[in-house]
Amino acid sequence: MRKITYVSGLFLSFIIWAVPEGFGGPYGPNSTDIGTGIVYGLAFLMLIVINVSFRPSRYSLDFILERRWPGWKKVAEFHYHRPPPCNPSLT
Repeated sequence: MRKITYVSGLFLSFIIWAVPEGFGGPYGPNSTDIGTGIVYGLAFLMLIVINVSFRPSRYSLDFILERRWPGWKKVAEFHYHRPPPCNPSLT
């Protein structure tokens, strides 16, 4: 369930960064640490971008479950658009 896991992780990372870490505070002249929550949030965001850009991996448990139960794809995968095939005769 990559889709649910990545989005939940992104949301939870943002909440942890915002509430307990105070958006990287306390704000002082020597404060340079922004906290780890935002880094984890960016990591989850990059996982989402990679999954949408390069399509799902064939070497995952989700791929095996999708072959057995096609409805699993709605829970596990992000929707991605396939580019239309290039037809040189139209140009």
